[in-house]
Amino acid sequence: MPSAAPPPGLDPRVTALRAISERAGRLTLTYFQHPELVVEHKDDQSPVTVADRACETLIRKAIAADFPQDGLLGEEHGAAPGTSGYTWVIDPIDGTVSFAHGVPLYGVLLALEHGTGEDRRVVAGVCELPALGERVWAAQGRGAWWERNGEPVVRARVSRADRLSNALIATTGYEYFRRAGTIAALDALSAQAGRIRGWTDCYCMALVATGRCDGAVEPWMNPWDSGPFPIIMEEAGGVFSAWDGTPGIHCRTAVAANPALHAELVALLRGTGHP
Repeated sequence: MPSAAPPPGLDPRVTALRAISERAGRLTLTYFQHPELVVEHKDDQSPVTVADRACETLIRKAIAADFPQDGLLGEEHGAAPGTSGYTWVIDPIDGTVSFAHGVPLYGVLLALEHGTGEDRRVVAGVCELPALGERVWAAQGRGAWWERNGEPVVRARVSRADRLSNALIATTGYEYFRRAGTIAALDALSAQAGRIRGWTDCYCMALVATGRCDGAVEPWMNPWDSGPFPIIMEEAGGVFSAWDGTPGIHCRTAVAANPALHAELVALLRGTGHP
């Protein structure tokens, strides 16, 4: 099904989106695996480092310089409303646990949301994986693309696996299901899926968008965690939603897969009694 017409002013923002994510990714690498990196904990006990804060500061300054009327919503520095109809959703380092442990499965996530209220939707987004030298990005009506260092850019496509019993499903970790009170969902998923493997949520989603994993299920998300993935999945031929099928990034849960597998996953997750 073709995408709706993109909103005015999208193209220059997509160009900036990719350039800013690359700059931010390079900045994270100056901190990555640094022996003196200090990990702090926020009020919700999630980890944060100086790299998270410095990276978001860089991103926000770059956006403000070129698009001062745009709104901002970031994990580390909060919300700043705009007047243009566009909001940039920022996760400077998704997978801080991996980053802080020197594991390369972390990402810089940027999304462009357009509209207000129920009409708002993500129209472009990028998942930058600096330590892996990969980038997955998409824009409404422009397709989804997978870039790797030194290799040709290729179209990002979800897998064709259409049965959960044969599928490889990714999720971040058991503790998130425990925190969300959704252990029953993980039990049901592990009983029905062909395989389950655990990675950082942004890496899980990037794997699904590029067909290297069949689906991803996450029980504990924020808007900046989900940020770019609705449009990346859509343009890659897949579906991204909450467990109950609600689209967008403002839900606590997330599931992504090709349409047939997504429908099976939503039916299973609904059956566990959780939204």
